[in-house]
Amino acid sequence: MNRKRRGRGEGGIYRRPNGYWVACMSLGYTDTGKRRRYFIYAKTKGEVQEKLRRIQNDASSGRLPDAGNLTVKDYLARWLENTARPSIAAKTHLRYEQLIRLRINPHIGSVRLNKLAPIHVEQLFVILERNGVSARGRQMTGTMLHTALRRAVQLKLIPYNPASDVAKPKPAKPEMQVYDLDQVARFLDAARTDRLFALYVLALDSGMRQGELFALHWTDFDFASGSVLVQRSLEEINGHHRLKETKSAKGRRRIPLSRFTLDALNEHRKRMLADGYMSGPVFCNTDGGFLHKANVLRRSFWPIITNANKEAKKQNTEPALLPEIRFHDLRHTCATLLLLAGENPKVVSERLGHASIELTLNCYSHVLPTMQQGAAAKMNAILGLGRTQKIGSN
Repeated sequence: MNRKRRGRGEGGIYRRPNGYWVACMSLGYTDTGKRRRYFIYAKTKGEVQEKLRRIQNDASSGRLPDAGNLTVKDYLARWLENTARPSIAAKTHLRYEQLIRLRINPHIGSVRLNKLAPIHVEQLFVILERNGVSARGRQMTGTMLHTALRRAVQLKLIPYNPASDVAKPKPAKPEMQVYDLDQVARFLDAARTDRLFALYVLALDSGMRQGELFALHWTDFDFASGSVLVQRSLEEINGHHRLKETKSAKGRRRIPLSRFTLDALNEHRKRMLADGYMSGPVFCNTDGGFLHKANVLRRSFWPIITNANKEAKKQNTEPALLPEIRFHDLRHTCATLLLLAGENPKVVSERLGHASIELTLNCYSHVLPTMQQGAAAKMNAILGLGRTQKIGSN
């Protein structure tokens, strides 16, 4: 029986024991005489055939250069500096550098880029989990690696993205911690003698991010209209501060403030004026400079919660102790209390500076059941029209 041989460069397709389909393709020889082989992986035979056709088209057009001995470690270093750095924030760049140095390079950094396969990425997640890296940490690592390898595909260094066929870990959504009205009152009572009392009042009223609060200057406030303009954020990296633009276009916003907050800010301004700190940030350290997040937590925020709980124990009162929440949870508390009070989610979204209302609704979905109950009661009043006529009666 005559059997047709595959032509040069047509590739071979087979299935591995782990279920992946593999296409092996030869693209000639390198300058050192080694055969250039590319391995393409997919979950189905049809997918691997389609990838193989695309790669063959790129190769015939001369768009698939030889990555040579370029390793994953070498490529990621170039990607981080040449592609990522110009388009990301300094803090994000630092986080990417740490992910590459601590989580990727020790395990797959020595693998040649053009030999990297989904099995390597899958094994990376297994090793990280074994080493105690959280699901969120593994997810961040996988997302960054996928983004970096996508650029390698665009540069025609590799024929496809090996991270595309590996599911990233999905961390469980953490339960949001917020204070109720009674807890807010107890927290503010304990904070009243703290030099940053106005900071906590403003955080609970405005829902601003911590970096946005720390970046405020007195020129951002309009006491005549009772509002604050959010237009920058304070970034802290390795103890150094840098002012940057807001997180998104929607992040730049003007927020109306309550009378209670304006009074607290006026008292705070009097103290800052007496101390000679009016030219610096609104909320500053004892030297008039920018606040450090760790210092605020250690010296002010957590002690306030501790003092509130000591007072509750001293008075032998019934309320449960205040949970030790994060500073960011003051923002969540603001949004949750507004939604529970019946505020329009669109208004809450604009107050928080979210990019879309969908983000707000997803983030605060725990409030929706209560809101739906209120909506049902309103519809009952609307449909009943104030009458007691029975359905079906003439």
